[in-house]
Amino acid sequence: MSTARAIRVLLVSHDDTLTRSLEREGFEVHQVSESEDVYNLVGELEPDAILIRPDSPTRDSLEHLASQSCKHPQPTLFLHDKLPQELRQQALSLGVSSYATAELTPTALRSLIEISIDHAKRLQAVKRELTRNQKTLAERKQIDQAKRILWKDHGMNEEAAYKALKNMAMNGRISVADAARKVLESKEKQA
Repeated sequence: MSTARAIRVLLVSHDDTLTRSLEREGFEVHQVSESEDVYNLVGELEPDAILIRPDSPTRDSLEHLASQSCKHPQPTLFLHDKLPQELRQQALSLGVSSYATAELTPTALRSLIEISIDHAKRLQAVKRELTRNQKTLAERKQIDQAKRILWKDHGMNEEAAYKALKNMAMNGRISVADAARKVLESKEKQA
C-alpha cells in the first residue's frame, strides 16, 4: 500500500501555533522568517503552497516570492486580518493567490490550501495549453506565408503549394512547419 506525500507548506513567519495546527492536519510545514533567503528555500524545498502570515511582509519579500513563482509555480496564500490596502494591492499584482483572515480554523485552512493547490494546477494546465495553441497558431501563420510565397513565385494554387510543403517535409524528414520556415528563410535570403 503506497502512501501519498504530505502537502509541503512553506510558512513565511515564525508561528509555532499555526505550524502545530497544520502538522496535526497532515501538512509538512517548513517555517522561515522574511530575513531568510526565501527565494532559494522555495527552490530547495519545492513547497506545494506558501503561506505568509501578517508579520508585516515587505514589498521586497513579496517580489522575491513572485519572481520565484515563475520558476517554481505554487499558490501563495496571504493570511491577514487587517493589512493596509496598498500592500494588499501590491501582493495581488505580484501574483499572491489568496487572501484570508488569519483566524481560520485548521480544517478551513486545510481546505483553502488544497483548493488553492488544485486551482494553481488547473491554471498551469491552461497556461501550457495556451502556449501550445500560440505555437500552433504561429506555425499555421508561417505555413500560410510559405504557401503565399509558393503561389506568387511558382504560380501554384493553394492546394499545390500545400502539397509542395508536405513533400518538402517528407523528403527532409521534418514537419510541415519546419518546411515552411525553410521557404521563408530562403525568401529572406533572396531579398
